[in-house]
Amino acid sequence: MPFTEKLPEWFAAGTEPTITQKTAGYTPGLKPPAQWFNWHLNTSYLALKELQENAVHKEEIDSRFNTINTKTVTLNEGVQILNAVKAAPFSLSGVTGRMLVNLLGRMGNCESVGLWSSNTTIATDATNKTSGTSSFKLTLGSVPATASATFLTTPGKKYVAIADVKNGNTSKVAISINGIAGATGNDVAAASAFAPSVVRFAATDFFHILTITGTGNSGNTFNMDSVRIYEISEADYAAAATLTPAQVAAEWPYVDSVMPVRNPYAIRYGENLLPSFYEWGLHANMKAASPYSLSLVATASFQAANVYVPVVIGKAYTISGEVTGILYMAFEDANGNVVGGGNTTSTPLPLTFTAPANASRLRVTIDNGNTSTGTFTFSNLMLNIGSTAKPFKPREDSMLALQTDLYADPVTGANADTVFERDGQYFKSKKWQGLTLDGNQSWVYKDTKAGNKQVTLPLFNPKTDSERVVKYDGKLIAHAYPWTDADQSFLAADGLYLSIPVADSGWADGYQPSQDDIKAYFFGYKAYDANTITPAQAQSATTATWAGTGTKYWVQCVGAPNFTQSAPQQSYAGYTPYQLVYQLATPVVEPIVSEGQLTFSEGDSQVEVGTGIVLRESAKPLPYPSATDRWMINYVASGGSVNPLKNMPSKILAVYGNNVSESFRWGVTASVGTWYGNVYIDQLYTYAPDKSYSVTYLMAATSPIVPFTGSYAANEKTLLADLVDGVQQANTRLSVVENKKADKDNPAWLAPTLVNGATNTSSSEQAIQYTRSNDGYVTLRGVLNVSALNTMAFRLPAGYRPLKSMRFVVSANQAFGQFLVGASGDCFLSSGSLTVIDLSGIVFQAEQ
Repeated sequence: MPFTEKLPEWFAAGTEPTITQKTAGYTPGLKPPAQWFNWHLNTSYLALKELQENAVHKEEIDSRFNTINTKTVTLNEGVQILNAVKAAPFSLSGVTGRMLVNLLGRMGNCESVGLWSSNTTIATDATNKTSGTSSFKLTLGSVPATASATFLTTPGKKYVAIADVKNGNTSKVAISINGIAGATGNDVAAASAFAPSVVRFAATDFFHILTITGTGNSGNTFNMDSVRIYEISEADYAAAATLTPAQVAAEWPYVDSVMPVRNPYAIRYGENLLPSFYEWGLHANMKAASPYSLSLVATASFQAANVYVPVVIGKAYTISGEVTGILYMAFEDANGNVVGGGNTTSTPLPLTFTAPANASRLRVTIDNGNTSTGTFTFSNLMLNIGSTAKPFKPREDSMLALQTDLYADPVTGANADTVFERDGQYFKSKKWQGLTLDGNQSWVYKDTKAGNKQVTLPLFNPKTDSERVVKYDGKLIAHAYPWTDADQSFLAADGLYLSIPVADSGWADGYQPSQDDIKAYFFGYKAYDANTITPAQAQSATTATWAGTGTKYWVQCVGAPNFTQSAPQQSYAGYTPYQLVYQLATPVVEPIVSEGQLTFSEGDSQVEVGTGIVLRESAKPLPYPSATDRWMINYVASGGSVNPLKNMPSKILAVYGNNVSESFRWGVTASVGTWYGNVYIDQLYTYAPDKSYSVTYLMAATSPIVPFTGSYAANEKTLLADLVDGVQQANTRLSVVENKKADKDNPAWLAPTLVNGATNTSSSEQAIQYTRSNDGYVTLRGVLNVSALNTMAFRLPAGYRPLKSMRFVVSANQAFGQFLVGASGDCFLSSGSLTVIDLSGIVFQAEQ
C-alpha cells in the first residue's frame, strides 16, 4: 500500500512509520509526499505536548513534595461528614469558651414537683424526658393545665425562654411570660416527640413568671422538660427572631444552673461505623466468639441485639457482612421514633439506605426473625459511608478530648477562655475562675442584718467584680453592693462576700455563727435546738431555729431530714454545693489534660463534636448479682455493694485495665434505680482482680458545645514536616516524663507559699515543706506560726491534696492543737496556740 494511503492509519495509531513504510510508493529524485512532512509536524507536536505534560506533572510533584500546603477546617457541633484530600492528623488552632446561666437554676430539669406552682396534678415521668432522669406529666382538669415558676430579671434586658414539651392528647402546649403582651411562644401540637416552645421578651420588672400551658379536655395530658431562661445580647435577640424554634433550642441548649463548655471532644469514627459485638446490647442467647463474630442459639422468635450509630441527614450508608439470620436497619429521630429503614428478609447484603429528614441515629438490629429455634450467625458486619460496600475492617476511631472548663461572658460571649496547642501540648488561656463553695473553705463571719448573716471567703488572686454565685438549689444569687438582703453577693479585693438567709441557716439574729456553723452550712446542714424542735420541723422552718442555747444539732437542708450531733465534716448524697464563677483581672496560661490525636481518613470521615467527656475515671468492678465470672461498673441498686461513676453517664466509650483498652458490654436500661443514669457496664470480658480499672464516658449533664478549628496536611511535604515535628515533640515530652519519674524516684521537698500572716519559725531547718512518695503519700514537715485560727496558712497544689478533708492533732507551743488539710488544698490551724505549730508527722494518701 502506498505511504500516502497508510498515513491516516499511522496518525490514528500515533506511531512513527518504519523506513520501508516511509519509502513505499516513493520515486527517487522526487520530493517525499506532503503527508510525510505533515506526519513529522504531528509527531513534533505530540512530543512537545508530552514535554508540556511532563512539566505540569513535575510542577505537581514539586508542589506536593517541596511546598507546605494545609487545609483549614472547622468542626461544628454534632455529627458531620468531612471529606479530606489526604489521610492526615488534625492540628488544633483553637477552641473558644462559652457560658450559659439558666435563670431557673436546676428546677428546669423537672425532677422536683414541689419547686413549681400548678393548678392541676403534676407527676414525674421517667420514661419520657430530654434531660436528667424524668420530665413532668400534667393532667388537665376542667380548665387548661399550667405549671409556673418565678425568676429574677433586669428591666430592659433581653431574654429567651425555651421548654421542651410533648403533647399527649391535648390540643396544644405553649410557653409564655406573664404580664408581657405578646410574650407567648409557638404552639406544639405533635404528640410523637418532644419539641421546643420558644418565646423572646424584654423584661419590664425585676422578676417575672414563666408559665407552660396545655389546652384541651379534662383528662388530657402533656409532658414538659428542660425548661431554661437565658439573658441574651441585643444582637442575639435580633438573630433569634430569624430562627425556627428548633434552631433556637439548639443555639441555647438546656443546662442546669451555670455551665461552661465542659470537657470538649472531637471523635472521628472509623471507616467501619459499627463497633464490635461486645458493645452491642446482646440477648442472653447470643455469644460473641470474637469482636466481629457472633452466634445465636435461638429458643424463641425475635431474640435480638441492637446498636446505635449517629448519622448525617441526606448521606447514604451501606451495610455488608455475612448473615444467616435477620438484619434490620431503622433510622430514628432524637426521641427514638423510626423515620426510615428496611430489612434483609428478602434482600441479600449489601444494602444501602439514605438517612431521611429528622434522622438522628441508625439502629442496627440482628435477630432470628419469627423462627423460634436454630443457630444463626453474624460476622464481619461493615457499615460505611456511601452507596458502595467497602471491604471489611474493624472500627478504629480517633479522638481528641480536652479535660477542662471553658468560660466566657454569659450574655455577650466576650473575654472567653481559649485552648491552643504549643509544642504538642494543649494549654488554656484562662480568663475565668470556677470554684465549688463548700465547708472545706476558710469561711469567716462578717456581719448581720435582720433575717440573714453575711460571711466572707478570702480569695487572693486578682479579680473583677463579676461573680456569678449559684446556691445549693441551683438558683442564681443576686449581685448587690452594698448588700441589703439575703442571697446577695459581691467581690472585693480580699474575697467573696455572701449573705445567707435564716430560713436556710437556722441562725437567729442575735447569734454569731461559729466556724463550725458556717462550714456545716456549706456542707448542706442547718443548725437547730434539738430540745425544742424535731429535725423535720427544723428543715422546713423559715424562722430561727438556733439562738445559741439548748442542744445544738444539724439537719440536712435537702432530701430526708437526717441529722447529726457532731459538726458535719462533709456533704451528703443529693446535696449540690454552692458554685462561684468570676472573671480574673489578668488572664493566666495553664496546661490542661488531654488525650488522643484526631486524624482524618482520606475521603469521607464521620466526625462528632460534643462536650462532657470524662477521661479514665478510676472504677472498681463488682461481681454481678446472681452470676459468676461476670463483673459490673456503675451499679447503684440498694441492698449490696455499689460502684457508681462520679457523674451520671449517658454513654460509655472505653474501659481500661491497667491503662489498656479492654472488651466490655454496656447499654441503657429502663430499670430505674439499678444503674446510675440507667447506664450499665455489666460485663468485663478479660477481668482480672489484680488490674486497675478506669472508664472513659460521656456525662448526661449537657453543656454548651463550640467548634474545633484547625487544619490538616494536604500534601506529602506537609505530612512529612508534621511527622518530623511530632517525633521531636514526642522525644521532648518523653524526656520530661523521664525527668519527672526520676523526681518521683527521688522525691523533692517543696515549700508552699505562706499567706494571711503565716510565717516559718526563725530556724531555716524547720521551714514548712511537703513531698509526695511514689505510692501517693504526702508528708508535711516544719514548724509554723499563724496569725489567727481557721485562716488559711498555705494551699497544697493539685496532686498533693487528700480526697476528703482531714484533721490532724499537732503540737502547738507545747500543747495540742488541731490542723486541717482540706480537699481544696487549704491548710490551717482550727484550734490550739498560734505559735510553734509542728506539722511533722502529718501523712495522708493524696488524691488520685
